[in-house]
Amino acid sequence: MPKIKRENISKKQICEELNKRFGLPKLYIENFFNDTIELLIKSLKNDALIKIDNFGTFRKIKKKKRFGRNPKTKVEYEIKPRNTVSFKVSDILKKKINNV
Repeated sequence: MPKIKRENISKKQICEELNKRFGLPKLYIENFFNDTIELLIKSLKNDALIKIDNFGTFRKIKKKKRFGRNPKTKVEYEIKPRNTVSFKVSDILKKKINNV
């Protein structure tokens, strides 16, 4: 099965693209981007549901304690309860990336 080559985009590349499009100072864009990410994290910590129209929804999911097993050694161990983030893509974004 051939490997799928994908091109990743970094925060720096996003900031550079916004700088080109809008002509705003790079430092301003970086600070705005960082503040936005911090606000999202703070909201998720407070159990908020973050819905971005035409993009998707972020939510915090609380996973319960469970037991796992190392497939090589067959040794069982406890996986502690933890929080994780779920992202559900909006139907509009799905259609856009599938050219529908």
